[in-house]
Amino acid sequence: MAACNGSVEDAPSGAAPVAHSAQNLAQARPIGDPLAEYQWHLKNTGQSAFSMGAGLPGMDLNVDTAFGAGWTGKDVKVLVLDDGLEIAHEDLAANVAPDMLYNFDPAAPDAHDPTPVQENGHGTSVAGIIGAIADNQVGGRGVAPGVRLGGARFIGYTGSRNSWARDTFDAFGGAPFSSRADVLNGSFGRVTIYPLELVPGQSVESLAAEGLEQLRKGKGAVFVKSAGNSYASVAGSASYCAHAVAAGVTCSNANSDPLGTVPQAVIVGAINARGVRSSYSSAGSNLLVSAFGGEYGGVSGPTIVTSDLMGCVRGYAKRAVNNRPANDFDKPDSATGKAFNPTCNYTSLFNGTSSAAPMVSAVVALMLEANANLTWRDIRYILMKTARIVDADRKPGEVTLPSGEKYAPQPAWTRNAAGLWFDNFYGFGLVDSARAVALAKTYTNHLTGRMTSTGDALRYAAAQDEPGVVVPVGSASGVDTSLVYSSNNIGRIEAVQLTLSLRDASMRDLAVELISPAGTRSVLSNAYNAFWNESRDVSALTLASNAFNEESAKGVWKVRLIDTNSRKGMLPTRLASAQLRVYGR
Repeated sequence: MAACNGSVEDAPSGAAPVAHSAQNLAQARPIGDPLAEYQWHLKNTGQSAFSMGAGLPGMDLNVDTAFGAGWTGKDVKVLVLDDGLEIAHEDLAANVAPDMLYNFDPAAPDAHDPTPVQENGHGTSVAGIIGAIADNQVGGRGVAPGVRLGGARFIGYTGSRNSWARDTFDAFGGAPFSSRADVLNGSFGRVTIYPLELVPGQSVESLAAEGLEQLRKGKGAVFVKSAGNSYASVAGSASYCAHAVAAGVTCSNANSDPLGTVPQAVIVGAINARGVRSSYSSAGSNLLVSAFGGEYGGVSGPTIVTSDLMGCVRGYAKRAVNNRPANDFDKPDSATGKAFNPTCNYTSLFNGTSSAAPMVSAVVALMLEANANLTWRDIRYILMKTARIVDADRKPGEVTLPSGEKYAPQPAWTRNAAGLWFDNFYGFGLVDSARAVALAKTYTNHLTGRMTSTGDALRYAAAQDEPGVVVPVGSASGVDTSLVYSSNNIGRIEAVQLTLSLRDASMRDLAVELISPAGTRSVLSNAYNAFWNESRDVSALTLASNAFNEESAKGVWKVRLIDTNSRKGMLPTRLASAQLRVYGR
């Protein structure tokens, strides 16, 4: 699994100089947390945060009210599942919980010390966003500076102490160190050009996520996960994505990672300092909310100031020496670096949905401090209800199929039948900590236990000797398969999963859409994606959507498959089976 921060890229030659000199900036630093004023995600005043581009004032997490009221996430336990955590870091050590540490790397000398080696500073940067100590006269501050931080080296190494399945269960509450967590942050994901399988209720990812519901004495731990950074490139290559860029859609959909399709996950997209989707942030119908990831520094605009592995020969600082970063703050030999980051313990270039997810994890910690009785389902509901719409004027793209028909492959903001606005770019919008904490504090309508599920009621399966549902090639209307749910037991939807098996599927050309009984359309997997485009069978392709939340499950659902026909001479895709699982109350 890969970490979900965007790559640090060099600033283009000829870029304008940083607006403030190192001397002037140094004179302006506050005593409590010297780098806090550059953490625009906490309070955006339009500062450049050592980059060459300014942010939009007010485009931040709206934490002033929570901080003013004294909320810090005090004693809420947040576990960072990542490439490790430097437990002795000067801005983290006092918040580290010794009983929430583990190292899955079989080469690690101490299984209970997740401190990484060399360049593996990702998890330490994530932890700084969540819980860097406030008012200690070093570094910046976390969104929830009162939390107890746990850490596990769960990615970024080779080999395994046990099996992958065992490690996954241990990380997700099945071991003593993880069972204590209130919140788990997963700033990682899987990117592939082939569809990955997930069988709900059977696959490891599904079972591990279900186990989280038993933590916190049955109230459930909250799993926050990054959406991914493959909107315009996959595995560092833009070659897979030229068709997606031309169509104005995400290249790798956030739904392509099986762990991102479980209903227990809070999937988070990234927004930049100007209030629009970060250029790399993967879109998908499984997003719940968004937070800040920034861009790439330099002229592209601010990134996130946070902790790095200590010292100039480790972490992002070591990488910076070789790769020339976009911001002078991260150059140990620059005037700005010497003035603000002389020991290289911090970075101004952390970005990606890896940055956005820990911001949401920290906001959840603030909510749990305000109301410790919240269940994992309550948290999802409150985040959804209190998010604020950004980029409200965004318009959906449109393509012309070879047949001449017009088709909108990825909708923009859409209001569902319950009155909620949703966009695959942003989920329900930007997380708003003040509103989330305010609602959490007064919230009493607790959603306890497991979500009610439609189970096997909504299912289509072709007989073995039948061709299945043939998807017409090049038709903008595609083909619908209707699934009828006649029960009244789910009056308010909380999540939806659709599992498909396909024959002769040309996945790059295929769009998977779902239309609710109320008529809300959600694109679960867009065409023009990064998948291969040759006829192959696909089993247990599971996709999720939050676009229908709070609608009723009763009525006729339509699974719509559309083949945009960019290939030639291949067989049509056929639907062999479809199972829709609607969860709610």
